[in-house]
This record gives sequence, C-alpha cells and structure tokens, in this order.
Amino acid sequence: MLSSNNNRSPTNTMTKIDLVAFCSFLSLSKQIDIFSMLLSLLVVFVALLSSSAIPLTIICLMIFILGLISKYYAIRIDFDRKLFVYLSEHVDHLPEELLAMDKALVNLQLIKPYQSSRTVAERQKGILSLFKKQIILFLLQNCLIVFMVINAIITS
Repeated sequence: MLSSNNNRSPTNTMTKIDLVAFCSFLSLSKQIDIFSMLLSLLVVFVALLSSSAIPLTIICLMIFILGLISKYYAIRIDFDRKLFVYLSEHVDHLPEELLAMDKALVNLQLIKPYQSSRTVAERQKGILSLFKKQIILFLLQNCLIVFMVINAIITS
C-alpha cells in the first residue's frame, strides 16, 4: 500500500475506488451505532421501570455501558471515515495529503509523532480493528438482551 513518503510502484498504488469502497464499508458503523443507542435507551427505561429487580437492573446497566463504549468506537470510526473520504477526493496527491493529515493530527495531539509514517493499509487495519470491537460490543449487547428476556420469561 501507499505510505506517506513518495514511493510509487504498481503494487503501492491506492485507487480512488479502493478508498471510496472502504468508506462505504465503514458507513455500516453508523447503523450499528444507531441500533446500539436504541438498545441502550430501551434498557434505561426497563431499568427505571423495574428498579426493584436488582439482577435485571444490573444487566441493564451492563448493556448501557456496552452501548456507551460502542458509541466511543462509532465516533472514532466516523472521524476516520471522514478522513478517508477526504483522502479519496485527493488521491492524486495522496502522499502529500497523508503528510499534511499526519501533521494536523499530531498538532491536535490525536496521534503520537511516531505514528505519522503509517501506510494507508496500516491505517485501514487500525480502523477495521475499531470496527470489529464495535461489532463485538454490539453482539454482547444483543446477547445480554436475549439473556434478559429469557430470564424474565423463566422467572414469570
């Protein structure tokens, strides 16, 4: 993949469609985020309605905390997606744009100075790692909801 230096070879090129496809894939994070937040709001209401049932309230609290952590990942993924959208619009000057972007991120203290020489592939791996974590948190939320429903059915 292409790094922020001026290496250009047939195997080191990143096309606009590669970046656009990656951004489109990352947009799925938004739908997961919305559904996760809806689940979080739902369990807040359930917890408020069943404040006397301590185990249920604890499960609701766990689901809510997972939703907050998922929201953190969604914000980071959306920020990175917007940076990749920008890069896809400036793919002709990608090495220079990567350097400028890294300098801005270092100035804002969003990355460490030693992280500023990452390739596009390394950046994509990092974002995909965040996306996987968001999906895992979302699945955990759903598993806890299913457990909560089954537990409510059994105990009633």
